[in-house]
Amino acid sequence: MSSCQGELAEKEFNVHAVDENGKVLFDGTATTMRNGFFELWLPRNRNVMVTIERSGLTASDVIKTLSDSKTCITTFQLQ
Repeated sequence: MSSCQGELAEKEFNVHAVDENGKVLFDGTATTMRNGFFELWLPRNRNVMVTIERSGLTASDVIKTLSDSKTCITTFQLQ
């Protein structure tokens, strides 16, 4: 049995998600759960630029929501 534990449990982040057409899908705050991760629902078949910010540090990347895309993204690192 294994589990993942994020570094920043139960912390609030600013999250901004925009699809390839410029449609804002999410713009607000998200709070990580006890395991240090938060959930963000994104519509299928999109390329979404997600930016996460906390305490002046940011992380951004494009998340693809295709049928064969990953559903758990653990590569964002605040810098």
